[in-house]
Amino acid sequence: MNDETLTTATDWVARGDSVALATVVRTYRSAPRPIGSVFAVSSSGEMAGSVSGGCVEGDIYGAAQAMFADNTSAPRLIHYGISDDLALEVGLACGGELWVSLDHFRARPVLRRGAIATIFNGDQNGEGLVFDADSGALTGTLAGDLRTIAEQTIADAVAREESIALDLEGELVLFVESIHPAPRVIVVGAVDTAEALCRMTKTLGWRTAIVDPRAKFATPERIPSADVILTSWPDKAYPELALEAADHLVVLTHDPKIDDPAISLALNLDVGYVGALGSRRTQEKRNARLRESGNTDEQIGRIYGPVGLDIGAHSPAETAVAILAEIIGYRSGRGGQPLKHTTGRIHPSEETAS
Repeated sequence: MNDETLTTATDWVARGDSVALATVVRTYRSAPRPIGSVFAVSSSGEMAGSVSGGCVEGDIYGAAQAMFADNTSAPRLIHYGISDDLALEVGLACGGELWVSLDHFRARPVLRRGAIATIFNGDQNGEGLVFDADSGALTGTLAGDLRTIAEQTIADAVAREESIALDLEGELVLFVESIHPAPRVIVVGAVDTAEALCRMTKTLGWRTAIVDPRAKFATPERIPSADVILTSWPDKAYPELALEAADHLVVLTHDPKIDDPAISLALNLDVGYVGALGSRRTQEKRNARLRESGNTDEQIGRIYGPVGLDIGAHSPAETAVAILAEIIGYRSGRGGQPLKHTTGRIHPSEETAS
C-alpha cells in the first residue's frame, strides 16, 4: 500500500500540486495501522493511503489543507487517541493511540536496503539521516548527540528490518524507517515440499527461489510458485541470487552432494536462517561432514535442523507450515510456543504510552 501511495503522491507533485504526507511514527495498544503507514493529501483535495482505517484521516486532511494555506514548512507531530467505540467501527477490539507526522511530500532517496531517520520537535525538528546499507553511505544534516543516537538506531532498524520510534529527552521523537526488500526464502531441492513451501511463502508477500542442479526436477511445472528457478549448483546459484544475511535458506534434497555445499556456503556467507530437512541421525552425519570440510562448531550450531517446529507434520503442506512458522518465529525472536503457555504481549511492540 505504501508504494502505491508514494507513487500517487509523486504523480500529484509532477502535475503541479502541493502534497502533504502523514506517516505513523508511533503506536500504542490496538492502533489501526502499523508504524510506517502513510496517507497523502493533495492541494486539489485528493487522498491516498491510510494511517488509521478512517479514524483520523478527516482531521489530517484538514491539517494538510491548513498547511498548504499557511505555507508551513516545518513538520509537525500529531497525537491521536482512538476510543474503544471508534475502534470497533474500524474492526479493532479496543482503542489505542498513534502519533502521526505531517510534512510536505518530498522525493524519497532510492534505497534497496537501508533506513531514513527523522527527528521531530526541538531545534533540529525535521532534520535527519539517510543510510544506504548496500553502499554504506550515510548522509544527512542531523548533528551532535542526536546524530549518534540516530546512527545506533539505524543500525538496529536495518538489522531487524523493522522501523523504530524512540522517545528522547525534551519531548523529542526519533523515527527510523527501515527500508528493505520483501523477505526471501531460498529452497535448495525441487521436491514436493518445496512447492508447498513456496506457495505458502507467497501468501505472506515474500519472495521465493529454487536452487537445484537437477534440471528434470527444477521446472516451472513442478514448482509454479517459485519466483526464480536456477538449475545450477549452489556455488554458482548463490552469486546469481546475491545471497545475503537477511535471506532464509531451506535445504530439502536429502542428497549430501547438494546439501553439504549448499549449507556450508550459506554458513560462510553468514546467512541468518539456514534450515535443513532430515532425521536427527541425518543431521549428526551431515554435521560431521561439515566439520571435516572446515565449518566451525559455532557455524554448525546455527543450523535449524531438523528444520521446522515440532507440530507433528507429515504431509508436504504440513511440513511447509512447520518450516514457515519457524522462520516467522526466527524473524520475530519468538520460540513458537502455544500462546496459552506464554505471557506478555501477543504482538511484539517497542511502543509505550507517554
